[in-house]
Amino acid sequence: MAQPAWYSQLTWEGPCSVAVVNQDRTIIPDFPGCYAFTTHPGPLLPNRVLYVGESRASLARRLTVYLVDWRLPKASESHKGKGFVLEARQQRGDHGVYLRWVRYGGAPWQVSQLEASLIEYLNPHGNDRDEEVRH
Repeated sequence: MAQPAWYSQLTWEGPCSVAVVNQDRTIIPDFPGCYAFTTHPGPLLPNRVLYVGESRASLARRLTVYLVDWRLPKASESHKGKGFVLEARQQRGDHGVYLRWVRYGGAPWQVSQLEASLIEYLNPHGNDRDEEVRH
């Protein structure tokens, strides 16, 4: 699939390993946007992304659920995407899982549209497309 024109207009921050983000969570903006987890620090490419998500209010608050200690009981409880990211962290270590985010200044429903478009284009392994596209 060719890269859509809208995708080239996004300014992604990162990549940062989960280990680096866990050392200084203040690098994550308190701003709406979308985020992506990968197992490589290279560019975001279709079929090479673990999980894509969105935050309508604050990336900083939303991403903390993925940054918990995966060894704690009940750490992977909540939703499928979180379990998928925590499993990758367990297998690769926090230095082997990377996080990127893009700030978004539009309306909350537009952030959901951006997430759905990112899922469609990037085809992440951990997203259930049927559920995500319904936003």
